[in-house]
Amino acid sequence: MEINMSRGNINRKYLRRRKNWFQRNWGYLVALLVIAAAVTGGIFGVKATISSHNAGGAGNNQKDKVQAEQQTQEQTRQVTWIEATEPQKTQEVVYTPPADVRYPYFVKVNRAMGCVTVYGIDSEGKYTIPVKAFTCSVGREGEETIVGEGYRTSDKYEWRLMVDYTYGMYAYRISGGYLFHSVPYYTANNGSLETEEFNKLGSPASLGCVRMCVRDVKWIFDNCPQGTQVTIYDDTTTPGPLGKPEMIKIPVNSPNAGWDPTDPNPQNPWKNCKAEIKGAKDITVKVGEKADLMSGVTAADTCGNDITDDIALVGRYTFDQAGDYDIKYVVTDLIDSRAEVSVKLHVTN
Repeated sequence: MEINMSRGNINRKYLRRRKNWFQRNWGYLVALLVIAAAVTGGIFGVKATISSHNAGGAGNNQKDKVQAEQQTQEQTRQVTWIEATEPQKTQEVVYTPPADVRYPYFVKVNRAMGCVTVYGIDSEGKYTIPVKAFTCSVGREGEETIVGEGYRTSDKYEWRLMVDYTYGMYAYRISGGYLFHSVPYYTANNGSLETEEFNKLGSPASLGCVRMCVRDVKWIFDNCPQGTQVTIYDDTTTPGPLGKPEMIKIPVNSPNAGWDPTDPNPQNPWKNCKAEIKGAKDITVKVGEKADLMSGVTAADTCGNDITDDIALVGRYTFDQAGDYDIKYVVTDLIDSRAEVSVKLHVTN
């Protein structure tokens, strides 16, 4: 019994001491718990940060991957450049007549092809240099123009009454009743042109004379002295060494009909008209896409005729590489009126 009671006393003392220890060290225990909690929270925070960083890194990696793929596609895509240039017109022959030559030109009329070619004289005194080519109308069936060599120009008239009581401007006699002259006028007035007859230039239409537009016949009138040789012949294979120019058409319902568009008269209403391009504007496409650069673009000549098919694109561009490219639309009509419009082609990623 004594022994057991002693043990009980010992246990109670131990428990009291243990309780006293907890009481004495309670503050330290709380501090330790706070530190432990902070450490544990920090570990989880680091893990969360790492996880978040990894997630963000994955997003960035994906973005970098897409960009890399795009760059690779651009690098591997073949870039095809388009070099568009304006078609070259037949160059005007540079010819200066010798000062000591009385007749610097020789005129040949190809009756079969409706073309007049003017030749200049070479260093050996021969007429071998083709200088000018003009479209013309010769005599229609039953009223054929004469054929032959050795004709020489003679009488000149700014206005001449014709056998059908019409008037020809810049009439220049070839032989007898056959002359170079303009398309007929109803009166001796620049605004009374027979428009339908003008539109026949290049085809047989006259009563035997050689008709030309005012600009062309005036050139012969002004530059070929009286006594200039003329040959009229037939060649169905070629109009001449310079070819046969086309002539503009006059709409018969135009308010300017009655005037030759080539007439240099300052009162000519056609002087207020010119070739024109419409519908040209900046274009934006994505890399690799194609675009019809002619879509919606039209052109008209001085007389208002549609010449859209004659528009030329000028510029260097590609649809395979991002960039801004300069494009120019150009058109020149049959009486040398020129129009051009510049736009931007934007190729974007």
